[in-house]
Amino acid sequence: MSSNNFSFTAPVNPPGAEPVLTRSQVWAGLQRKVRHADEFVPMILTCEVVSEEANVVTRVITIENGQSPIREVCTEYEPCRVEFVLEDGSKVHHLLGVGMSPDNTAIDEELYLTYAFEWKVPQGVTKGTPQWNEMVAKHTKMSTGSLLNSLKVLRNMAKDGRI
Repeated sequence: MSSNNFSFTAPVNPPGAEPVLTRSQVWAGLQRKVRHADEFVPMILTCEVVSEEANVVTRVITIENGQSPIREVCTEYEPCRVEFVLEDGSKVHHLLGVGMSPDNTAIDEELYLTYAFEWKVPQGVTKGTPQWNEMVAKHTKMSTGSLLNSLKVLRNMAKDGRI
């Protein structure tokens, strides 16, 4: 089975963003997203944690398009990465990165969030076909929207004290 791979990165604290989020707040938000995906992704209707052991959470989500529930295994790599593995083998990575100054030192206030995707391509879908292009457009819209909405939700959670 082939894959469609891509990633998107956005600054966590662009100029004028309020409140400014810290690394610990963003990490707490990513952990919350593992357990409450429905708070972050509008198309997710329910998120049920079915097991949790150490840094691995297994959850079942339902989405608005009527697909059957989707089982995901989510692994947290504190303090910078969460990996989501879907039943079909697709993978999603949320990466929290720290910017570097010109003298090669980390700047904790300069944070970046990257969402990287490895979407499994359904059998029979061939690269370059209209079906492929439609799938890529759908995944791109969903993925970029997920990243930007997550940042908005994180900021709202910081405002109301949830993170």
